Amino acid sequence: MPPIESHRHWYLLGALVGYILLMMTNPVRKSLRDGFRCIRRHGSIWIILLVFGFCYAVFHLGVEVFFHNVLPEGRRPEFLWDRAWFMTPEMQVKVLHDSWLPALESVAGIFNNIITTFPCSAVAAFLLLVNWEGHHVVLNRALRRRFGIAGWLVYFAISLCALAAIAEPFLYGPILPALNDAFPHSGLLLLQTSLVIDWLSFLFEYLFGVCVQIYIILLAYVWVRGLSYTPTHLLDVAIRRSSFVLKWAAAVMFLSSLLFNVPSILSTMPKFARFAEPMTTEASTHAARLLMSVFLIFFSTVQITLVFHSESLRRALRDHLRFLRSHWWPFAWFSVIAGLHFFLLKVLDLSLVRGFGERTGVILLWRLLYPITVALMAGWLLSAWVCLFKRCETGRVHDDWIRF
Repeated sequence: MPPIESHRHWYLLGALVGYILLMMTNPVRKSLRDGFRCIRRHGSIWIILLVFGFCYAVFHLGVEVFFHNVLPEGRRPEFLWDRAWFMTPEMQVKVLHDSWLPALESVAGIFNNIITTFPCSAVAAFLLLVNWEGHHVVLNRALRRRFGIAGWLVYFAISLCALAAIAEPFLYGPILPALNDAFPHSGLLLLQTSLVIDWLSFLFEYLFGVCVQIYIILLAYVWVRGLSYTPTHLLDVAIRRSSFVLKWAAAVMFLSSLLFNVPSILSTMPKFARFAEPMTTEASTHAARLLMSVFLIFFSTVQITLVFHSESLRRALRDHLRFLRSHWWPFAWFSVIAGLHFFLLKVLDLSLVRGFGERTGVILLWRLLYPITVALMAGWLLSAWVCLFKRCETGRVHDDWIRF
């Protein structure tokens, strides 16, 4: 029997033909096409995602370069500039196995928060606290109008998380090692403090990411309806609509904190370490990521319903269940196609990283190029999701009614 490698080009050709047929015949192809049209008209949709992704990649690359220069040999990250690509069949199977969960998380991000805002969240937190272009006042007014006196508590909680977000980037640099050297007997306290700061910073990063995603959703809706806008006005609208999404965001943050942050913090406390340690293993973290992704996909339309209709969370949940009952078929197709694209992109990423090595010259370049592909794909699928949702709401799923 001829080896599999000799027929690999035929398998690739068959996969390509199957992909083309899938994209041409699936029931949500018009919404996917409109997503392309949307990001062509409003390039800022994917450029916003690119800026956040690129800053994230540059920051972590800069941290590795920093530690390469300051840490002693044996502890510092080493860079290997020239290495040939090498991938065994076992490594290829491992890549496929390790790609499906990140792909599922990316699909969940379309319906919740697909944006990695760190370290830009630190700049955003500073601008928010200094009331840049009046957005701080808009947020405070929207919270008080939505929650009354309780809006002040939410406002102070967001401000506290904003302070943590400003401090978070410094934990990756020289400050934390310097504090460890200055206070050698306070290592546990510093670790616990850094975990709390990381948790509060994550909450702000998530809220900021949700606000940016709402802005992108509104930008896509502007294209669907052919409306005119100014970026500042649309951002204020996004901030006001964020107050209606806040209850749902609080539920997501509570579940995420319960699954990830709380076990990490408790594991540093002697009284709880015995109970919290099993919850911080790789298997439990894997299960928590899966649970979080399934939860967000199951409640996929809650966020976008709150954005467009500014209604109560209870009514949004009722509308979500009605949406799934009426439009589960196109929604399932959209989720599968989005998952397929994210899966293929993650397979490509892991194949390059593990084939060449994490700190080789090719991968350093790929780290700067990868955010472009992610931004284009995420912007396209998020815009397509807005188009599909509005099609389903109007009952014109298969009509060619978007003409802008």
